[in-house]
Amino acid sequence: MTLPMRLLAVAAAVAGFMAEGCLSADLSKDAKVSAGVAECLPPGTKAPVAVARAVWFPNASGFESADNTGRGYQTGVVALAGNRLWFMVWDESLRQFDMRHVVEVLTAMKVEVVHSGTAEMLVVQSRNRSFDGYELMNGGELGSDSGATRALCDRIQALRIKYPDPDP
Repeated sequence: MTLPMRLLAVAAAVAGFMAEGCLSADLSKDAKVSAGVAECLPPGTKAPVAVARAVWFPNASGFESADNTGRGYQTGVVALAGNRLWFMVWDESLRQFDMRHVVEVLTAMKVEVVHSGTAEMLVVQSRNRSFDGYELMNGGELGSDSGATRALCDRIQALRIKYPDPDP
């Protein structure tokens, strides 16, 4: 991803969440955000075990491909609930989250953290060979939250080990 585009994405993420008072990438302990995320999930979905502010890059398998997808990026939150990653954005006019994308993690071909300098991105390759990249953002700083990214990846990997896909 080119530096100007990445800085624009990071600045947008930071500005949007600083307005809400969120200063860390891991929002799991923020009751207001977690409740808003849970409210957006479909009925019957388990409560989120992880919520983090993130930039979603559709079709991106890493930082290098993020600019070349033609699909841009969106800033919002990513939540691990049940066996899926849910990406949503805050709709200020409705004062609620709006669901934008869902990825099944148990049947994914691959879930990994990729690096570019000090930046890290969680990348999920779905069974249909499509990619989704999520850069979890440091609160109040311009950069990836490596700890939160690795922690989310570890949680997903533990879930995949606990519930292996019976039909590979």
